[in-house]
Order: sequence, then C-alpha cells, then structure tokens
Amino acid sequence: MLDRSQEPKLATLPSGIRIAYRKFQGKSRIPLFCIHGLTGNLRNFEPIAKGLSKKGITVITYDLRGRGKSDKPEGQYSAKVHAEDLKQLSVVLGYKRISVLSHSLGCWITLRLAESHPEILEKAVLVDGGGALSPQRKFSNLLMIRSSLARLGKTVPSKEVYLEEARKSPILSAWNDDIRNFLTYELEPLGTLSPSLNLSNGSGPLGPVRCSLPPFVAESELESMGGSMDPAKILLKFCKEPLRSFRILKENNRLPYSALNCPVLAVRAGKPNLKPGDELLPDSAIKKMEREIKLFRVLDIPDKNHYEVVLLEDGRRDKEIYNFLIH
Repeated sequence: MLDRSQEPKLATLPSGIRIAYRKFQGKSRIPLFCIHGLTGNLRNFEPIAKGLSKKGITVITYDLRGRGKSDKPEGQYSAKVHAEDLKQLSVVLGYKRISVLSHSLGCWITLRLAESHPEILEKAVLVDGGGALSPQRKFSNLLMIRSSLARLGKTVPSKEVYLEEARKSPILSAWNDDIRNFLTYELEPLGTLSPSLNLSNGSGPLGPVRCSLPPFVAESELESMGGSMDPAKILLKFCKEPLRSFRILKENNRLPYSALNCPVLAVRAGKPNLKPGDELLPDSAIKKMEREIKLFRVLDIPDKNHYEVVLLEDGRRDKEIYNFLIH
C-alpha cells in the first residue's frame, strides 16, 4: 500500500513553477536544502538527509525544475534560473536563511545564489563541483558524463531492463537500494499497462518506461555553460555564433567566489571516473577556491568518484558534513 508520507509535496513559486520537495524534520533553526546535479533528483541526497535529520538537522531535498515531479516547462534552464527557484522556494516554505548541500551542477547553482542573494546563505557544502577548469578539462568532463546523459528520454521495455543497464555502468563500483530508488523515481510509465509510480518503496511502474528528464532540459543547461550533449555541436556553435560563444565562456569563467561570505566546505572525490585526470576538482581548482573564498576548507574522499561520492555510503563524509553544519 502506498505510503503517502513518502511522496514529495508540491510548492508553487511566485513565478508559477511547481517544485517537488521532501522535508526531513529536525530541530535546527536553519534548514539544509539539498541541490542535486544535472541528471539527479530529490532522492540523490535522501540517505544523507535521513541521517542528518535523525541528528537534529532539518533537511529539504527537492527536484530542480525539469526533473522528477517538478514542472518541466519549455524555455531556458541555467544555474541562474535554478538559483532564483531556490530563493523563491525557501521563501514559500517560510525560511529567511538556509544552508545548502550541493553536488555537481548544484554547486554552480550555489555560486549563482551567493551572487544574487548572499544574505540568505548560512553555510554551503560543495560536493565535487563549482571549480574553475581549463577548456580542455571541461571538454574531458563533458565526455565523461555522456554515459549518464544517454539515458535521458530513453524508452525501455521495463523498469528492470532500465535498472540492469544502469547497474552495468563502469562509473559505479557498487550498487544499493538507494541507487535503485533514485533511478526508479525518475521513470515514467508509457501506455495503459503501467500503474502510477509508487514512490514509497521504489517498486515503480510495470511495462514500458522512460527516463522522465527531457533531453532539452540538460541541453539548455549545458548550453548556458558553453557545452552541449553532443560535443560536435560545441565547435559548430563557435563557428556560427563566435561572439555569443565567447561571451558564455567568459561569463562562466567569472566565478563569484567572493560572494560566498558564509563558511564553505568542499567535498572532493579523488577517484577517477573513467580514467586518471577526469576528476572534477583538480588541485588547481581547489587552490583557486582557497585563495578567493574567505572561510573555506576541503574534505577529500579518495576512494569515490564524482557519482559515488553522493550515491554510496561514507561515514566519514556524513560525520564531517554534520560537524561542519553544527559548529
């Protein structure tokens, strides 16, 4: 039987966009908002959220617009758009100040939130993202995430086929129920044979399914950062619109680290994703953060890659994040 308490709620923002969220109630005055990555959803941080809430921290996980149960409107998607959504969501839920725990794209959203609304940030945890990278490194990382992007909008005969394909990914060295639930949550049924998605136990739909994250959403976000789901299109865009392309690159190289006036903890995944050198936070990126962010420290997780650093259990990570938030 469906446990309605496990379903996300919908908050309607002043912009009219509906954002799906879950609240893990604690006793803390300042809530922790969890911002997932490009192909994530509110279930990415669910295990961490449960652990922190048991220790007294109120945690809110949510689907970025374009993901999960949040609205997926046509139009522009970017870190700035998501940052404004988060600001509005915090106000709608009754909070004037928040802390954030962000991963990958979520870290860029945190930076843009600090740039536009620095007054609301209490503390920020940046998990394997938000670093200044060379064009070569950015291109290498784009090639690395292509396997993750391949599932967007993809239709398969059943949920189990979808999960089995994901399980074979070389990016994940382990598998658990949390990963299974995260991937099941993003599925939507096709045809009349599929019942409604069961969010409480991750059982999901029967019959044909597809990933509910529209490819146009990821393409728009990557384009806002000078990238594309198809690397060949990057060069094509430079040839067709050189001035616009250079403007986008210039804007994304101007990282508003100085706007982060709150304490910042960077969690760095040290394990290569597919090959050595494709890590998302190299030493050069960390050194720039150290120079430009006033209250900054780093936690290295050497045995996990970019995806595993949030999807797999890690007691040291959870302990350090909790201590950072309460002190």
